[in-house]
Amino acid sequence: MNKKGQALVEFILILPVLLLIAMAMIDIGNIFLNKYDLNKDLETVTEMYEKNDTKNLGVYLASEQLFLEDESKNGMITLTLKKNVKISAPGLTNILGKNYEITASKTIYENYEGLNG
Repeated sequence: MNKKGQALVEFILILPVLLLIAMAMIDIGNIFLNKYDLNKDLETVTEMYEKNDTKNLGVYLASEQLFLEDESKNGMITLTLKKNVKISAPGLTNILGKNYEITASKTIYENYEGLNG
């Protein structure tokens, strides 16, 4: 029996699985990178929010494709940033969907004239 031919057939059978795993690893790495960037964006957005800089805040959110939610409760404001990350790995899209939403939140004191004040 030809061992080279057998190894080639086994490699061809395993190759699609290896490619799917590699694509999934790239997508998961992309999610973590975007989560890190979203936390940095949250600091920038918080600073603009505290300064009541609504014009630049809106421009920044639109340019970075971010969504901002703010909730005021008991003298505190919780800012939540959301961003959609596209998933391209075929197996991972069945689990997470084509777009995966990541979020980052921060709670600040409502002791200043903010957007709600």
